[in-house]
Amino acid sequence: MLNAPALAVFGTFFLAPAAVGLWFSFHEWDGVSRSAAFVGLSNYGTLFTTDRFWGAFRVNMLVAVLSLAMQMPLALGLALALSRRGRLMRLYRSAIFAPQVLSVAAVALTWNLVYDPSQGFLNRLLEAVGLGPVEIAWLGDPRFALVSVLVATTWFYFGLHMLLFMAGLAAIPPEYFDVARIETVRWHQKLRHVTLPLLREQVLISFTLIVSGSFGHLLGLFFLMTDGGPAGRTELLGLYMTKVAFRGSQYGLGSAVSVLMLVLVLAIVIWPILRVGRERLEFGL
Repeated sequence: MLNAPALAVFGTFFLAPAAVGLWFSFHEWDGVSRSAAFVGLSNYGTLFTTDRFWGAFRVNMLVAVLSLAMQMPLALGLALALSRRGRLMRLYRSAIFAPQVLSVAAVALTWNLVYDPSQGFLNRLLEAVGLGPVEIAWLGDPRFALVSVLVATTWFYFGLHMLLFMAGLAAIPPEYFDVARIETVRWHQKLRHVTLPLLREQVLISFTLIVSGSFGHLLGLFFLMTDGGPAGRTELLGLYMTKVAFRGSQYGLGSAVSVLMLVLVLAIVIWPILRVGRERLEFGL
């Protein structure tokens, strides 16, 4: 009975939409007709033979890998550096977490201004350090567009992961670090053999949030900053799905993309979740 409200919310906002999306993925519907034609696995067959789908798949996987490589080390390093007490530490933590209170639209607008090729802060900064006239179209050049958006997403989201790691560090009994100090263990050995094993649950949560976010909530920033351009270099699966469904009126095909995204995210995160569940550390008396 106590779990009933949570199960009701989960069923209403996750299971039911997922079931509807799965049903639509086996049908062809233009969003206007009263009935949808059953086509079986035809939508999935169309996707698997479409170069644009595979291009979005490769971009999305690259975004997931680069997001992990950029956000987790940065968040953990700052969590270790700012876990000490003090007014300045609180100020630094607040400043780093501040982007989280901004809307996606505000963040996208800010970084679009930073990357503006004619008056943007980044090009003016490069000129100020002596690189001469610089008018790089950071969001319009296929060489720089993906990394440019990833820098913006990292700035926006890594503060959340930093606080997550800081909460994990605060929960570790100090005796573990006292023993390491007595044994004169070097900092990298302490990090590898003490800190990271005791933060494995926080690492798992951060990993899951970043991977699922790469297929989900990053969509807003990518849409507002590049809309998948230039030449599809920043087109995520979610962007491809919305264009196919809402712009192309192929809701069955778009639903098939969403189902594949869900399966892909679950396939990536399920093994780490099960592994940490089996090897969960319990410390204390």
